[in-house]
Amino acid sequence: MQAPALLRHAAELLRQQLSSAQPPDAVAQGYFRRHKYLGSKERRAIAEMVFGALRCLELSEFLLQRLPCSVPAGLAREQLLLVTFGILSSAVGNPHIVPLLRTATLSEMELSEMEFWCRLLQAHGWSKTEAERFYRTVQQRLCWLRTAVLHMLELPPSRWEKHHWQQFAAACALPLWLVREWLQHPLNTLSAVQLLGTCQALQRPALPCLRVNTLKAHLVALLEFFHRHGIAATPTPFSPVGIRLWERVALTALAPYRDGAVEVQEEASQLVGYVVAPEPHWRIWDACAGAGGKALHLAVLQQDRGEIVASDIAPLRLRALQQRQRRAGLRSIRTLLLRADSTLPKSLPRSFDAVLIDAPCSGLGTLRRTPTLKWRLTPEGLQRHSQRQLSLLLRYSERVRPGGVLVYATCSLLPHENQAVIARFCRERPEFSPEPTTEILARFGIMLPQCTPAGEPLQLLPSVHGTDGFFIARFRRSR
Repeated sequence: MQAPALLRHAAELLRQQLSSAQPPDAVAQGYFRRHKYLGSKERRAIAEMVFGALRCLELSEFLLQRLPCSVPAGLAREQLLLVTFGILSSAVGNPHIVPLLRTATLSEMELSEMEFWCRLLQAHGWSKTEAERFYRTVQQRLCWLRTAVLHMLELPPSRWEKHHWQQFAAACALPLWLVREWLQHPLNTLSAVQLLGTCQALQRPALPCLRVNTLKAHLVALLEFFHRHGIAATPTPFSPVGIRLWERVALTALAPYRDGAVEVQEEASQLVGYVVAPEPHWRIWDACAGAGGKALHLAVLQQDRGEIVASDIAPLRLRALQQRQRRAGLRSIRTLLLRADSTLPKSLPRSFDAVLIDAPCSGLGTLRRTPTLKWRLTPEGLQRHSQRQLSLLLRYSERVRPGGVLVYATCSLLPHENQAVIARFCRERPEFSPEPTTEILARFGIMLPQCTPAGEPLQLLPSVHGTDGFFIARFRRSR
């Protein structure tokens, strides 16, 4: 397929992503089902380009609005945004974009990145001079923005003016209101420099991560399996049972996945199970289980000898958990469908040794894989999230037995959903005392770079840990 045709497909998929309320993966899968003539290399190039453009959209739009020269006609808005991202791709941590496009379009491999993008612009009616000027100007404006932000970071945010906030939000590739809310929150633990680094890490693609089911397989044996099949795989740096894949593969075609020896689970999510640190005989309630990744891990940590109640309000997710449990060969998990009004059924036990609340949240820690979430969120929606999270904590914590454990987790980094929620919870439930997560993790030999004060809840940052953004707090009930 020629590069202009590939760009048209990418632009149409980008347009659909921006206008759809569905998850990005679902939109992409639907598009490729309707265009079955696209080969695997073409699908991968289109998807990587579109997802990269979504992650960096605010940055591309900011630069386009502030170009000192007019932009020639010939490209639709979505095409122009994709080309702008492509020109920026290597500088923002996506160096794989141009090689993928070259492979998919059979372009000359000796072309430089500048020649590749300029030839694509020329195919849409731009002159060589116009294309080269655009390429250089976009890169120069990125350098200007980064320099401006570095100078701005010498000032405290309280002294920033409107244009400072606009520049910082563009560098973070986040909506302006969200950056202000985040950085100005009184319980925010990230400096402006840390927030910028976190957001820039979220502009890069996420690599697939697996969790080994140690009741069925050993990590070393699975690594050897992947290497024999030519799949680049390494152990994760923190989770003792994690495997990072350095390329995307069709897992359903691999025997270890079909046999339940591995599950897809992000490394940050795996660490939640270790923070719970279950004893084999414990009764555990995974109150917001979803499709059950954490419940499955807890069952393995208990050697399948405990009792786990996994509940959710979505029946399809619980059915997926049941299928995964059968594949993993586990028997200790019982699923329980909750009512949407959060009324707890009488069949739910009155007390548990541990309750895990992986609360519904904004999901902003997963922007590498679900970049459209940042536009779905509104100030009102953020307030609803925090209210719901506190409500879940207050009601579900009543089922923790005296001396039992409560773990609260979100895949968000916003203080509104994390520090602010647990601060209010501790005021209203003084019988729950925070426990340092780092000491719990050390029992499993897990040592993390410290990015939050000692004794504080665990905050996983993509810029520091290479994981999704995650927040994990652990409490012990005294009475």
